[in-house]
Amino acid sequence: MVKIFLIIIFIAVGLSNSAFAQTGYGTDISGIIAIPTGINSEIYNTGFGGLAGFYYDVDEKIRIALVLGFITLGLDGDELNKKLEDAGEGNASISGSTNAIPVIISFRLITTGTNMRFYGLLEAGIYTYWSKAQGTYFPGDGDVPIDKSEFRSEPGSSVGGGVLFPLNEELNLNANLRYTFIQDSEYLNFGTTSVSTSQMFLFGIGLNWFFLL
Repeated sequence: MVKIFLIIIFIAVGLSNSAFAQTGYGTDISGIIAIPTGINSEIYNTGFGGLAGFYYDVDEKIRIALVLGFITLGLDGDELNKKLEDAGEGNASISGSTNAIPVIISFRLITTGTNMRFYGLLEAGIYTYWSKAQGTYFPGDGDVPIDKSEFRSEPGSSVGGGVLFPLNEELNLNANLRYTFIQDSEYLNFGTTSVSTSQMFLFGIGLNWFFLL
């Protein structure tokens, strides 16, 4: 489904050569739902957060943006405990979360025109993590208190796209989808079972403000 979505976006970009063009600058803000994928994704709950972008149109179809945001993913303690038991590594009662603060440069190809507009995006930047966990690990021969909090930064990139639905001359409804690749980052280890971060889908909806140059 994601591949088809991206193909449609880039076809729309390619077919927009003869459309009326407007260049400008502006900002957008989106609330997002984050769905973890990749390594150990099952031990996280669906997350949420927000992204804010400040953009400039290089020409009628090329837009660059600086994107800042906040994403939080809660640890699923029941699923972590199940993984430990299945691996024969005891059990645990642990709660926690991983919070990400992305700082991203975004490159976007956008269709021209005054009606609904499609865009594809490529992004790269740094994700600063604040991970925390509290509770008790029971390896089978006693108990081990867990109280950990740490900051670290990892590189990340995204591919995706979106649609702008005009509300008036300056305001658009912005629906977007990103698949984000973040370098795996482990912050808890129980032998063969670990707590780490990896890729995620980001579904966003928000508002885009556009001003003519």
